This record gives sequence, structure tokens and C-alpha cells, in this order.
Amino acid sequence: MYFNDTRNNGTIGQGNSIRLGEGALGANLDLGEFGNVQLRTYADFETYKQSFFSVALNQNSQHLTDLQTVPAQGIGGSGLWTKNVGKRQTLVAGYDDHVELGHSNEQIFSSVTGDNTKDTATGGHQRTMGVFGEDIFQLKPGWTLEVSGRFDDWRNFDAFLYTDPFIPAGTPTTLNYPSRSYTAFSPRASIVNAINSHVSWSASVYRAFRAPTLNELYRSFRQANNLTDANPNLTAERLTGGEAGLAVRGLSDRIQIRGSVFINAIVDPVSSVNCQVVPVPAICPAPTANTNTFVRENLGKTFAPGFEIDWLARITDRFELSGGYQFVDATVISAPEQPELVNTWVQQVPHNEFTFQGRYTNPSLVSFTVEGRFVGMQFDTNQLPMGNFFVMDAMVSRDFGHGVELFSAVENLFNEEYVSTAATSLSPEQRGLPIAGRVGFRFDFPSKR
Repeated sequence: MYFNDTRNNGTIGQGNSIRLGEGALGANLDLGEFGNVQLRTYADFETYKQSFFSVALNQNSQHLTDLQTVPAQGIGGSGLWTKNVGKRQTLVAGYDDHVELGHSNEQIFSSVTGDNTKDTATGGHQRTMGVFGEDIFQLKPGWTLEVSGRFDDWRNFDAFLYTDPFIPAGTPTTLNYPSRSYTAFSPRASIVNAINSHVSWSASVYRAFRAPTLNELYRSFRQANNLTDANPNLTAERLTGGEAGLAVRGLSDRIQIRGSVFINAIVDPVSSVNCQVVPVPAICPAPTANTNTFVRENLGKTFAPGFEIDWLARITDRFELSGGYQFVDATVISAPEQPELVNTWVQQVPHNEFTFQGRYTNPSLVSFTVEGRFVGMQFDTNQLPMGNFFVMDAMVSRDFGHGVELFSAVENLFNEEYVSTAATSLSPEQRGLPIAGRVGFRFDFPSKR
């Protein structure tokens, strides 16, 4: 797959572009009485470019501050083995390995004179290896127990920060960050009970983790007058949670309703420390004129209970409606570096979110899809409110056979104006994508069986 996208971000000269490609190879092997094996290998590359400007509060002028190029490449592979043991048990085991290389190259400019003040380059490697296993038991008719575990090992290495100052003139320097390695064990257990052909319930408990990305560790970025610095000392987020749900089906599966409640607790979530509000000496750089500075940091602990409901209605064989609602009360319960955030909402996590979709499918004529999304009030960096909004998208497509499909789509159909980044004392609010259209085609190579 190859993808190329170029955008103007609202003012002359301010924009970004993405160029990426990816490919994969795989094989499925039937080993008879020894089970089945799936093998996959893949590679990808991406180059992101963006220009950053400092915008005056009255929005009548702007100054170039940063030209950034971010190349990244990745390669990996996986293997998955499955085997049925008798009629009531299935064993699953697997291994995956992924290596990611990412850099960020920048030219920094003075927002006053426009001079190129320095060039920087930063980045590193990250390798993640994991092994996992799962045992699926059919305890008795209608009852299924699943127990699984995964062990991960990941390393950050060959990381550096290169700086070449021009104004004032200085000597180029290179800071080599020490290599770091971590491990994590992620268990999960779940049980499902089909009460009858129409009603079933399930419950599960689990632990999981998320390693900080190369972007969070080494790449700083700017949006208007807001500068967010990377942090090479970030550690992994770790989640512990549980959920229970009920599913109901009727009218030959034409009506489906699923609901669940959940509780999740995250330790060391990666967040942004606002150095203007909480100037933490250990992590905040010296203040810069006309700039809001944020630094990524492991926050402490968050707690998020909630529930969600999804539904699907097949009105006819060609027309169906679906939707969902989620409520989550994601709250900061510990923040050693920013104690004033305790009992506040987790940034950019709204309490309420509703989605719906209508789809009409007629291969001999056209297929039409309309989607809507309502997002309730949320906060940017925990203190700056962002109002709710509703966005609708639509797409129409036609299948011409032989793997060829043409499509046309409109995003933000009603041109809803909504905030993507809240206003601060030094920068205006940033708006989300306005109404946008696209046309294209898809081609699927014929498969040989």
C-alpha cells in the first residue's frame, strides 16, 4: 500500500504532508494433527513534514518558527500456532517481533527576525518482542473459559540529540541517551455463558501495558504558540481493569444489543505538564518568550469507570442501522508533579460520546454510508475546556467488478466548527477539519485459490 497526503493548515505556507507505504507477506500452514500455523512478515516506512508558525493573538500575522521532517521505518514478523485438543479445548501460542526506527530533523527560526537560529536532529530505535499463549475451554454446553498471558520485552537504543546552533554561534553537540530495557506481563481471564440462543453474558479481568513511543520519547513539536517537549525518560503505562457485559439477539439476528460496564485504572499514564502552570524544575526548560511550554511526563494514576451500549438493526437485506453510546468518568487520582490535577478529568477524554451509522448496500447499483459522531465536553491539558460537537460524514461507492470500486466521500458534511486545541493566554484555539471531500478508487488483486 502507498499513501500520499498534503494539507494546508489554514494560513499561507503553513501545512503538513505524509508519505507512507507498507507491505506484508504471509503463509498459512496446515500441520494436520499438530495444528495450524500462521506466519507473517511486514515492513513500513513513513515521512512526515510540517511547518510551524507563531500566530499573533489577533490572527493578523504569523512568523515561521520550525520546519520539521520526521522519517520512520519499521520491520517485523509474527507466528501463530493453534490446535484443537479434543472437542472442548483449543490451545493458542505465538511470538511477534517489531523494530522501529524514527528521527525528527528540525530547522528552528526566530519568530522575531525570521533567522535560522539552529538545526536539531533526534531519534532512536525501539524493539519489542513478545510471546503469548491462550487456553480456551468449553467447560460445558453454553460455558466458555479463556485464560491467556503475554510476556513482552522492549528496548530503546541508539537514541541521540544533535544540536547545531547558529544564533548565537556555537559548537555542534551530540547527546547520546543511554539504552533502556523493560519487561511486562499481561494476563487475562474471561468467561462467557450463553444462557440460550438469544441471550449471553460475559465477564473478564485483565492487565495490559503501553510502551512510550519514539514520538513521545524523542520528538518535540509545536502547534501555534504551544511547544511540547519530548521526554526520553518516560516509562510504560500499565492498566488493570475488568468488565462485565450482556448481549441480546432477536428476529434471526436482525436485532442485536450489547451492553457492558467496566473499570480501568492506569498507572503512570503519559500526559503533558504545563510549565506555565506548574513550573517543575526537574523537567521544565527555561521559559521562552511568547511560548506555552509543555513536557511529556508520567502523570501518576487515573481511574476510569464507565459503561457502553451498542446496537445493530438490519431493516432489510440491503439496509442496516447501528449506533453506540459510551459514558466514562476518567479522573486523575494521583499526580505527584501536578497535585492540583487530582480529581480533574483526564485530558481530551469526554464523559459522553455517541455514534451512529446507516448503510445501504446494492452491488448492482451503489452503496451509501452515513456516519455521525457526537462528542461531549472535554478538557485540553486538564484545565482548558473544549465544547461538545457533532460531525457527520457520508460516502457513496460503486463496484464495477473485477476488483474495481469507485467512491466519493464528504467529511464534516455540515461544516461543524469545533475546537481541537483550546485557546491559551499566548495562542488562539485551533479548529478541527472543516467540510472536506475526496474521490478515489480501490483495486483488489484477484486471489488464486
